[in-house]
Amino acid sequence: MADGMQADGTKKDWRELCAAVTNESDSTKLSSLVQQLIEALEKGERSWRHPIPPSDATATNRELA
Repeated sequence: MADGMQADGTKKDWRELCAAVTNESDSTKLSSLVQQLIEALEKGERSWRHPIPPSDATATNRELA
């Protein structure tokens, strides 16, 4: 699907978007897919560079200090 969504309504991950980009010939759809890919990669980078600890992890760390 060229709109960045899967048939079940969930967003495609960056791997699927990469595949879609390589196969898209329509420049308008390609531009949209590239933007979605950039957003997916940025979101993924934020999640692995700055993971948010579970709320109980903060309390556990305070107890250990």
